[in-house]
Amino acid sequence: MYPETPVTFAEGDFVYDYLGISEYLAQSHVDDGIWSDGVPQLDLVSGNEIFTLDPMLWSFPTMWFVDVLLKTDAAEYVYQMGPEGYDFDDYYSAIYLEKGDGKVLSFTIETARLDTQDNTDFLIGEGLVYFEQFAGGATIYVEEINVTSESGDYIIDENLGTLQMQAEVLPENASNPIVYWSVVDETGTATIDQNGLLQSTGTSSGNGTVWVKAAAIDGSGIEDSVMVTILNQGADFEILLVNDNANGTDRYLKLDTALTNLDYTHTIYNTVETGDFPDYNTLESFDVVIWYTGNDGVGLKLWDVSDTNNYKFNQPLLQYLDNGGNVWLQGLDFFYDIYGQAPDFFTEGQFIYDYMGVATYAAQSYTDDGNMGVPQLDVVTGNPICSFTPVQWAYSTMWNVDALEISSSAEGIYTMGPEGYVFDDYYAAVFNVHNNAKLLTFTFETARIDTPGNTEDLFYEVLEFFKTYVGTEENMLNKLSTSVHVYPNPVSDRVTFSSKLNQDANVELSISDMMGRQVYFNNFGIQQAGDNKIEISIKNYNLQVGVYTYKLSVNSLPVTGKIIITK
Repeated sequence: MYPETPVTFAEGDFVYDYLGISEYLAQSHVDDGIWSDGVPQLDLVSGNEIFTLDPMLWSFPTMWFVDVLLKTDAAEYVYQMGPEGYDFDDYYSAIYLEKGDGKVLSFTIETARLDTQDNTDFLIGEGLVYFEQFAGGATIYVEEINVTSESGDYIIDENLGTLQMQAEVLPENASNPIVYWSVVDETGTATIDQNGLLQSTGTSSGNGTVWVKAAAIDGSGIEDSVMVTILNQGADFEILLVNDNANGTDRYLKLDTALTNLDYTHTIYNTVETGDFPDYNTLESFDVVIWYTGNDGVGLKLWDVSDTNNYKFNQPLLQYLDNGGNVWLQGLDFFYDIYGQAPDFFTEGQFIYDYMGVATYAAQSYTDDGNMGVPQLDVVTGNPICSFTPVQWAYSTMWNVDALEISSSAEGIYTMGPEGYVFDDYYAAVFNVHNNAKLLTFTFETARIDTPGNTEDLFYEVLEFFKTYVGTEENMLNKLSTSVHVYPNPVSDRVTFSSKLNQDANVELSISDMMGRQVYFNNFGIQQAGDNKIEISIKNYNLQVGVYTYKLSVNSLPVTGKIIITK
């Protein structure tokens, strides 16, 4: 009807009078493309009386052909295009108008393509509940909800276990007895579907407690919650993928797909959504942290920029490295983010030299190679990690790949290529060990490798290499002891740490608060092989209500976890 934009409507036009739309300005995909190609989400307009779902996401990264609208004075906005920073984030795609006894709600999105069926059901349900009040007859609102588990248990103690929840809604003749299920993470994590099935994560970061909540959707505001304890989650090798790319917001999904196809247990932390980097308590649960900056080189969460003479990683990531962590940094322009254009030089005593093994940030492809870009990367013969070669791209050359010179302690993994390329003596991948820290740095964009199969081959080589570091310690520990069981947890008085020692071993126990301050330590000396139990009284040590971390060391090999102290 209106194939070209913008279109302005005036009083007397049907669209103005009955839909409450004053301007049809543009469409996603057709008219955007700076922040993203298509609109990533819709954000709820606060104060609307119809919906609470926020944000509204899609079954694909962005939605195309969503109309960009402004309302009339008589209408109300319901959903705004988002997130903040999106090309049309000052405009709207859902408008509500009451005209006399008539009510019109206009959505310019495809509701059949919301991210989950649960969210589709919830959105449609909220809309219908709102309109139900105008259908005549008295509405009977929910007055009480009682959440219980079907089995009567409130614990999941199997890896990837589930717990069926149920909600009693009173009065029984409530007009709309449907509830919306959600999980509020306390010290653990889990998910729940709209049938009330609580699902544990299968990752060690999922251990702890969560609140399971059922809320009425009839506008009454009635809800109820119960706490569920989750234990024994985790695989032998767990990966945290940190997306620090606010430029190509969905590129990290290429990495997510590769990890999924390779069957690695992994969790995603998205700094674009949280606005911050993960804390140390999050990082320490994982064997490898993949920090992905993609094609972003402005305001990365990666860096601590407080000391411009010695830029470092953010404090939690640095602490993770210092405690023996394995980090794989990858992306374009992370040096550009702090130094701008090359070159820059580093010396012993600086983080970039000592930890990253980089002596010189010498140049960037395209910017410094005559506007060519680097055609490929060639593997360094005899390096300990990769044999896959050459690394090529989804396009003919890659721009903004950093050319590096490395320190004497570091090992080059890939050089820029092919032979004859202007920077073919420089590295674009370097591995360095500094004390306990293991850091692999890729200065290229892995989400733009030429084929998914080649991406997976490269990822497999790198992650299997890191697994050798993790496996060495875990295999030694497995020979000494079975896994540790802590009970009760949560605890209010006495707590027991139980394990089975496969041989005589020295046992130590320490407990620290969430600030990292040690509040308890005891070296129990050599303990005999067999069942081993350590029991301590929380009250004797005046430990306050809260979340603590424990470290049980068997011959200096640690097992860590959380304990929750309640009243």
